[in-house]
Amino acid sequence: MGEGVDRDRADNVMSPITILGLAGSARRGGNTETLLDWCLAAAADGGARVTKLSLCDLDLRGCRACDACLKDGHCIQQDDMQRLYPLLRSVDSIVLAAPVYAMGMPGVPKIMIDRCQPFWGLKYVLRQPLLEPGRRPRRGAFLSCAGTDLPQVFEGSRRTVRYLWHVLEVSPVGEALYPLTDRKGDILKYPEARDLALEIGRRLAEPR
Repeated sequence: MGEGVDRDRADNVMSPITILGLAGSARRGGNTETLLDWCLAAAADGGARVTKLSLCDLDLRGCRACDACLKDGHCIQQDDMQRLYPLLRSVDSIVLAAPVYAMGMPGVPKIMIDRCQPFWGLKYVLRQPLLEPGRRPRRGAFLSCAGTDLPQVFEGSRRTVRYLWHVLEVSPVGEALYPLTDRKGDILKYPEARDLALEIGRRLAEPR
């Protein structure tokens, strides 16, 4: 094993876990964001360095399907995805919190996921690594609330998130999905929700 790889792994042990929390709801302080706040608080208490962003506060434009990113792995659109790209690529853990709208992912977080096409192109068209060798394994979690309890209400969003984790080379370590949480504060009807969100945050902050 090369000395450089050994040094990288030693640095990983020494450096704090970095976690990116993405709030995907237009309603600030709602049920899904509450889950996210609980999760990130536990991760911070566990020693992680946490960054939280509200996607709806960013300038995010839809993918143009222009395929320009397949040439060099970079998106030509100059919006706030240029701020997100390095974070999505560099952090150790990602938490995506997005409610269910019309049986699927809301528009803004889905735009963010669609705009990860440069990462797909980098890996599968340009055959270049997304992550540097020797870095610590990456983890992810998905948090969501829905107003209904219809069967499969979370399945559309879960499939989309599984795709995102695959592209970003993230291993999921947990999810918290709660139906019948239409009104702000309804998540408090589930006493176990906070405990689950805290547990997920602790898992994300664990050394690896």
